[in-house]
Amino acid sequence: MKSKEEILNSYYSQGADGMPEIAADGLLNAMEEYRLQAEEAAFNAARQLNGNSPIFATFAEYKARLEAEIKQQPKEDTVKLVADSIIEQFLPDDPAEQTFEFRLKTEGVYYIAHYSRNTVGDWEYQKAEPAE
Repeated sequence: MKSKEEILNSYYSQGADGMPEIAADGLLNAMEEYRLQAEEAAFNAARQLNGNSPIFATFAEYKARLEAEIKQQPKEDTVKLVADSIIEQFLPDDPAEQTFEFRLKTEGVYYIAHYSRNTVGDWEYQKAEPAE
């Protein structure tokens, strides 16, 4: 496993004044490399077992499975999560209002989120539909 210094040193270049420097994208790449290395080390340390054999043979297989699970999340869940996290910005001023809606963008698509008051007076998410 490379140390932080070894990873950073691989992205340094020499400036016009002879001093070592690192570009912003080089620093970003170094941080990403270190993060992936730490993630893989954590995977190896906490590998799940199925009986005596590991569930995932390699880190790459584990990452592919995680990304597949993320892609399988229903769009409605994602839209609801985003809408619920920003609802305070769109609450109507009129306390007698029983329903309202607002537009939001998630994963590159615009949606209209619909809310209504429940019997207690709290706002509840009802549905979202793609905005035209």
